[in-house]
Amino acid sequence: MYIPKQVLKKQFDPFKSPRETYLLCKLQWGESKKSWKHWVKNYDDDDYYYHAEVYFLEEIFRMKPSCSSYAVNCSITWYLSWSPCVNCCYKILDFLKRHWNVNIDIRVARLYFIDSERNRRGLKKLARSEQVNINVMNKRDYKDCVKNFIRGGYVAADGFWTVNFQPAITANRWKLRDILEMFHLTEANPSSTKRCDCEMIITVSMVIAVQLEKEWKIQPKDFKRNYLPDQHPHVVYLLYEIRWRNGSIWRNWFSNNPNQHAEVNFLENCFSAVPPAPCSITWFLSTTPCGKCSRRILEFLRTYRNVTLEIYAAKLFRHQDIRNRQGLCNLVMNRVTIRIMNLAGTLKGQHQGEEKKLVEPEDSAGHEYIQAETPLKGQVTGDWTPRP
Repeated sequence: MYIPKQVLKKQFDPFKSPRETYLLCKLQWGESKKSWKHWVKNYDDDDYYYHAEVYFLEEIFRMKPSCSSYAVNCSITWYLSWSPCVNCCYKILDFLKRHWNVNIDIRVARLYFIDSERNRRGLKKLARSEQVNINVMNKRDYKDCVKNFIRGGYVAADGFWTVNFQPAITANRWKLRDILEMFHLTEANPSSTKRCDCEMIITVSMVIAVQLEKEWKIQPKDFKRNYLPDQHPHVVYLLYEIRWRNGSIWRNWFSNNPNQHAEVNFLENCFSAVPPAPCSITWFLSTTPCGKCSRRILEFLRTYRNVTLEIYAAKLFRHQDIRNRQGLCNLVMNRVTIRIMNLAGTLKGQHQGEEKKLVEPEDSAGHEYIQAETPLKGQVTGDWTPRP
C-alpha cells in the first residue's frame, strides 16, 4: 500500500510541524520473510475520532486465524510522523497486554509535546515494556520508508530530500534518550532525583552520543564540497566538538536549513535541553559567521558565561560588508578565538595529540578535518565567498 511521495516528504520532515499524524507499518508473522505493509493517519468522521496509533490497533490489526493460539510471534514496525501522546501510549500498552505475542518497534520522525510531563511519562512507561522498542528515525529508516511505501522506490522519491535531516535527527534522539535514560536512573534509585546534577545529565547524554557515533560523521564528499577553499556551495556546515569538565566529549555537526543558519541551529538545538555546565566548544565552519549570527553567538555566550568558544573557518563570508566585519571583530573582542583553516590535511588534535575523526573514511587513507592554525587579527582579510 503506497503513500504519495509529497505526503511522505511533508509529514516526516523533522523540521516541519504538520497537524496530522501518519503511521507506516510493516508486519511479519513468525519466521516468514514476507511482510504485510499498510499506512494510516488520524481518522475523523461525524461519530468517531482516532489517533493514527489507536486507529491501527482497533480498526486495522487482526490476528491471523492460524495464530489465534498465540503460538506464532508477530513483529510490527511503525514509522510515526509524531511520537505517541500519553493516551496513545496507554492504549498501546493495553493492546500489548492482550496480545503478548506481539512486539512493536516504533520509529518516530519528531517528538510530540515533550515539554508535557504527561507525554514524557507515557513514553517512559511505553519504553519500559519488553514488547516495545522506541527510537527516533535515522536515515536508514527514511530509506526503508521510501523503499517500501513509495511507488518506484528511492529514485521516484528524489532521495536527496533527507540530506539536511541529520542535525534534527540527532537532536531528537538526544532528547528522547535523555527522557528514557533519566527514567531508568530514577527507577533504579528514586532518591537520585534530588541528587541528579548537571554532571549526571551530561554523562547520560554522552552514553547516548557514543551509541550514535556512526551518525555524526560527515561524508568525505560533503566535507570536500563544502570546506575546500575553491568550492562555493549553497550550504554551510558546522562541525563541532564540546569538551565538558567531567571529561566527556560531544562531536557532531549541523548545517543551515531554509529557516536559519548553521550557527543558530547549533545554539537552539544543541544547548536547548542542556544545563549550564562549564565546557569548551570548538567549531569548524565552512564559512565565517555573518553579522547576525555573530550577535546571536554573543547573546549565547552572555547566557552561558562558563562556556568558551573557538572558531575555525574554511572561508570568509562577505568580509567587505561592514556588518560582517564588525561582527567578527566583536567576537574577537569578547574573547572568541577565530582562525582560518589551513590545508595541512588530517587534523591532529589540539588536545594531547588526539586525532579528531569526524569524517567517515572514504578509503584506507581516510579524509578528516583540516588543521587550523592561522589566527584572525582584528582586521578581516581574504577572498569574498557567497553564503546562503
